[in-house]
Amino acid sequence: MSENECSNNEYKDRNKDCWKILIVDDNNFVHVVIREILKDFKFEDKPLTILNASSSTEALEILSNNKDIALVIIDIYLGEKTSGLKLTKYIREVIGNSALRIVLMTGSENSGLQKEAVLNYDINGYEEKKDLLSMKLHTIVISSLRSYRDIVHINNNKKAIEQIAASSSKLFETDSIIQFISSTFCHLNSLINSCKEGDKCKADGLAAIRSFDEKFFVTVAGFGKYQNSKGETVIESLSKKDCKLVKKAYSMKDHLITEDRYISYYDSSSGIEGIIFIETKGTMAYMDLEVLDIFHKNISAAFESLCINKEIEETQKEILYILGEVTEARSEETGNHVKRVSKYSQILGEKYGLSKREIMLITMAAPIHDVGKVGISDNILMKPGKLTPEEFEIVKTHTTIGYNLLKGSNREVLKSAAIIAHEHHERYDGKGYPRGLKGDKIHIFGRIVAVADVFDALGSPRVYKKPWVINDILNYFQEERGKHFDPVLVDILFENLDEFIGVKEKYIDEAKPQMLNYEL
Repeated sequence: MSENECSNNEYKDRNKDCWKILIVDDNNFVHVVIREILKDFKFEDKPLTILNASSSTEALEILSNNKDIALVIIDIYLGEKTSGLKLTKYIREVIGNSALRIVLMTGSENSGLQKEAVLNYDINGYEEKKDLLSMKLHTIVISSLRSYRDIVHINNNKKAIEQIAASSSKLFETDSIIQFISSTFCHLNSLINSCKEGDKCKADGLAAIRSFDEKFFVTVAGFGKYQNSKGETVIESLSKKDCKLVKKAYSMKDHLITEDRYISYYDSSSGIEGIIFIETKGTMAYMDLEVLDIFHKNISAAFESLCINKEIEETQKEILYILGEVTEARSEETGNHVKRVSKYSQILGEKYGLSKREIMLITMAAPIHDVGKVGISDNILMKPGKLTPEEFEIVKTHTTIGYNLLKGSNREVLKSAAIIAHEHHERYDGKGYPRGLKGDKIHIFGRIVAVADVFDALGSPRVYKKPWVINDILNYFQEERGKHFDPVLVDILFENLDEFIGVKEKYIDEAKPQMLNYEL
């Protein structure tokens, strides 16, 4: 191999890569002459790596180990007549490499063979050795490398566009801002650094977000040498030089490309902002930057959409919490009761195996499980002392009242809330109210909230009782397993008790309620 050949390590760096050409000839003199002619050759400031093979077998082995060969020069009489043509056919049809350029060379004139080669084989040149082994070789190599470069460029752009389409679709499906910005890093890195799918996040960089009420961007995902930077501010994670680049991208409100860095900034009307920082492996001349710009715009649109949806979702959640708190306040229960029921329901839904969408719905809808209480008279709802059987029957109607209030909505959250309001007092054994549903006839949302609501009520103080200790609560649930409660959900409660206790401690009541006059 020639002195101007690049090492394998150097080739991995796009700043120091080479053009690879393969010479296939059983005459060593041809290899020596070509190497001498091209010893100082450079095209677009990149030298050559000259690979040599004396047979078709050697050539195929080299081709299998070097997918980036730009030009193959083949002796048409390689060992036997037309062996070079057979090798050409194999490269195009079996290996399927249509990008590399193929030039055939011959030591004897044969117009018939030349015509057949040009017409019936996918070659890019047919030259006599006496002409090829001269300065004409420079012209042939330059022409071939230019064609190869353009074909690879087009193919890379095609792959990039396909990848952008697939990645954009995946990003629009993401429902977590942290997951979105982390996935964005991986998709961008696989495009920018040409990483394979399985290695797409093996790079140096980070993803960070900032909410409207925060002063600094905080790293939510780190990769490579930044893998331990999660939780740090970007200023803490990056060098001063890189921080300046991030500030520049932020001031531009766009993405920024340097010789060895890619930084993108994303903002949203909800006030949430994102930063992606990637150390690139050299320049990105192998793809159109316009293509990358398209991807950046797609990501920005997806980020804006996600942030708006999250803002709407959080607003809905807060409104439902407030509505639940107002409802509970009429019966002198604490607002934290509805928060705890919501969190308990989320845990039960996750462990039960509900979909992400279903978990979101039950978490948001659970706080207004008792919204029907708005239709119960204060004289009954806030009556001192024990309720009469007739009064308790009236209280029980809050399930139907809540259902009727919510059932007409076309929104999934309120439809789910209608189900919960209607069925959270049903019993697994069919002895509940208002309809006496049994087992799986009770919607899973109703079964889950039944467990969450009673678990919290038993552990909370009421005017007619002190809070139960945890052992008494667990004994009650064990006794009512398969009677009042879905046995699977009771098992989930027992298996994940630490999480339930953690929620109770986080959302502890600040003050005891003044009165509560009816049974569960």
